[in-house]
Amino acid sequence: MHTRALPVVFFLVLAGPALAQFPAALRIGRANHAFDHLGGIGGQADAAAACGATIIYTSGLGDAGYHGLPPKSQFDALCEKVRAYNEHAKSIGIEIPIGYLCATSIVKLETFDKNWTADFRAQFKTRPGEWRQQDRHGKPLPSWYGGDYAPACMNNPDWRAYERAMVRYTLETGHGGVFFDNPTVHPEGCYCPNCMKIFAEFVQARPAKEYALEDAKNVSAIRKFARRERSLFRQFRATIARDFLADMRVYADKIKPHALITCNNSLNDPSVFYSQSRTYGYNIGEMSKGEDYVVVEDMNTQPRTEANGKTLEYGPTYKMLHAVSDDKPIVAVTIAAGDYHTPPNLMRLAMAEAAANGASYMMWPTWPENQRERMVASTRKMSGFLRRNERVLNEAPFRSEAVVYLDFRNWQWTDYSRKNAIAAALTAHNIQYEIADDAAFERIFLTRIEEHESNPVLLVESLSALPPTGDMSITTLTGRRVTVVSADGREWLSKLREEMGEPSITLTGAPKVRAIVHDQEDRTIVHLYNLDVQRLSSFDDKVTPASNIKVSVLTKIWNVKSVRLDSPDQETSARTLEFTAKEAETRGTVVSFTIPRLEVSAIAIIER
Repeated sequence: MHTRALPVVFFLVLAGPALAQFPAALRIGRANHAFDHLGGIGGQADAAAACGATIIYTSGLGDAGYHGLPPKSQFDALCEKVRAYNEHAKSIGIEIPIGYLCATSIVKLETFDKNWTADFRAQFKTRPGEWRQQDRHGKPLPSWYGGDYAPACMNNPDWRAYERAMVRYTLETGHGGVFFDNPTVHPEGCYCPNCMKIFAEFVQARPAKEYALEDAKNVSAIRKFARRERSLFRQFRATIARDFLADMRVYADKIKPHALITCNNSLNDPSVFYSQSRTYGYNIGEMSKGEDYVVVEDMNTQPRTEANGKTLEYGPTYKMLHAVSDDKPIVAVTIAAGDYHTPPNLMRLAMAEAAANGASYMMWPTWPENQRERMVASTRKMSGFLRRNERVLNEAPFRSEAVVYLDFRNWQWTDYSRKNAIAAALTAHNIQYEIADDAAFERIFLTRIEEHESNPVLLVESLSALPPTGDMSITTLTGRRVTVVSADGREWLSKLREEMGEPSITLTGAPKVRAIVHDQEDRTIVHLYNLDVQRLSSFDDKVTPASNIKVSVLTKIWNVKSVRLDSPDQETSARTLEFTAKEAETRGTVVSFTIPRLEVSAIAIIER
């Protein structure tokens, strides 16, 4: 079932992440992110800088923060050591060292405050044992990590005061920001008095009489209400990390203006995009509102080809992240099978995939010494390539022929969404698309209608996913001439192609090459990356190049002057391609050219 729209304008672009006003240091291409520590290998600022990293994530004062601080003389010495390390990192090209802190972990509770001075202790009204998350009976909850860990509540005023002190120490030792790990709420939820008070305020701020909270000042009554209204409590629970991060962000800016605050937004696998909001309160849509940029750590989906020929990729997940991340910059580290080491060509592939999808990649340049030189050389080549294409990577919005509707609010009720599979199918067929939640609908559709522009096709999981009333109802969409295609039938992809009309790009002879189109006023940019790279070990991989790739691109440029191919691959760098150009069926030009060989990645730039 669908409603007919005006003919789709093939070069429709959206004011999405590519147009957001990111801080200069976070611009794609300029910002190369790297963890500087892994297990027993730490302090790798030199290796990171040699790879072209500009932002590193240091261990900083994180371990001391976990344990409640060592004796003052030891802590002073540690701070001096960290300060010297950061000064050295900046001297070799690192622009911003980001310090590590944990948002919830107390380690060895019985000795946590053992070394506090009287002045330091004076800022707290309660002992650390009272800072812990609590169950619905007011009993301390055990950490999901087990052992010596205890989970602090991010709503506890004293815990926040402790974290502010750690933020101050971190910034005063030369860091330009803080990365908060583990901003989690216990799977059972926290029912401590602080959370109950804020939950009551959360309920009372909703439309009048929607919920009847009998006694908003009685903790026991609020706990019973939270147990009864579980969906509402889940919604509140998802805001706890957001508010904590926002508080730390405001405080950090007072200590060091423009200090960056981010956190581990988790997403260890794309399949938990919905469910992690319920399990540990990792709601990216909410957390992104309180942080400067979004960092995710995926443990499995490093782009690659498996020995059986199956391809894995993170491109569809980048689209989903853009949909819920409040237009914040996105940084992702993707690894394979939990192995934090990534072979050189797969590192380059991951960096290319991120850049093509409007994001930055976080590397882990913590290699053993006998591997370091080879890894650095390969990674540095890719970093330089991205840096010289900074304008192309940041001032070019995504082309979009279709918009996938993401009903992210459903995380409250289900672990599963077909959006992953739908997005994967579109990416595999090089269909240019964006994923949008309800908040983005007005920007994408209503504004374009008011400006008398055509709309992309709206793709929904099923017609039942649309609300019965409002801007996203089928009745409203029909009246606004929006074409709707449902993905609940076998032939949905063919139907989508039919409604889209002439495709933005077609590739022949390269089933494992992905192409993503971006547009600027005077050029069309095509990112190409080859997924046919096989992981052999932690440090070795095998590239199967794609040859004689025939590419046809629709562009709004009428008088095409040149097609230029830029690549970090030695075999394909810095060349001008022969091309043909003909008038498109709608308006604009179809430009066709052949890429003789693609190793890992390239950018084709069509200019007038």
